[in-house]
Amino acid sequence: MCGRYVAPDEAEIEAFWHIGRNNWRSPYARVRQTRFNVAPQQGNPQNHVPVIRAGTDGVLELTDMQWWLLPFWSREARIKYATFNARVETVASSPSFREPFKRRRCLIPARGWYEWQDLPGGKQPWYFHAADNSLLAFAGLWDRWQGEGQAIESCTIIVGEPDAAVAGVHDRMPLLLPGDRHAAWLDPELTDSATVRALLQAAAPVGIAFHPVSRRVGNTANDGPELIEACAEAAPARDA
Repeated sequence: MCGRYVAPDEAEIEAFWHIGRNNWRSPYARVRQTRFNVAPQQGNPQNHVPVIRAGTDGVLELTDMQWWLLPFWSREARIKYATFNARVETVASSPSFREPFKRRRCLIPARGWYEWQDLPGGKQPWYFHAADNSLLAFAGLWDRWQGEGQAIESCTIIVGEPDAAVAGVHDRMPLLLPGDRHAAWLDPELTDSATVRALLQAAAPVGIAFHPVSRRVGNTANDGPELIEACAEAAPARDA
């Protein structure tokens, strides 16, 4: 699973991927800011997440989407089952994901993400991030739903087997795409499922650092840089 992560701000994303400053201006200021406790949701554009995709002219486009994929074929504007993650083993065949997997792939920029470890004293959250603190690119898919007088663009994060850094804490992790695969992953002309799937095969390992953090991250009302600070030991969960 990847059900909580840290989203970088607009300027960091634009600088890291060399996207023009005039490329994107979300109407929601919160979406453009660093958010330290992003959770999947449906129906509230102010909780959308930054997403990178190829524009119609092939140039990188930064936009924002609902993090909970709503398939184009859905009869309603909400879907009852969880689609914020897509398992790499079934992503090419799942009815919710197979068409986006062929034609609507994206990158979801992140500073890092959280996973929870089951311990005798309760669930302990850990924060994972690039060892050099550079931005990460989660492999994602997006879709566009239209109906009821509105259009909703939404996304999902593809998850797979953990690497050595994550395996001791959790049995899944977001798939991290190395920079030399970004162009191919975003290419809408690349539609062969086997070729696309090959882009998700293991690459040179990304240096990942991790540390335990406060259980306050479990409450989505909490959102600040203190959430990613290392804690010496597990602390009792507290409300905001």
